[in-house]
Amino acid sequence: MKIDVSGLMTIKNYALRESVTTSYIYKLIKAGTMTPLIIDGVQFIEVNKFPTIPVVNRR
Repeated sequence: MKIDVSGLMTIKNYALRESVTTSYIYKLIKAGTMTPLIIDGVQFIEVNKFPTIPVVNRR
């Protein structure tokens, strides 16, 4: 089985790109706002599905 990984980012890299903490991404996942793709126990964020995240209290 082959998966196209060009649209996937690790949670850490996605958080760095969006200028938020990894804890905030995990909080969104726990709340059900975002859904990760899990490959071999590693969680990835689909960039095509979540190009940006809505942050309410961003400074």
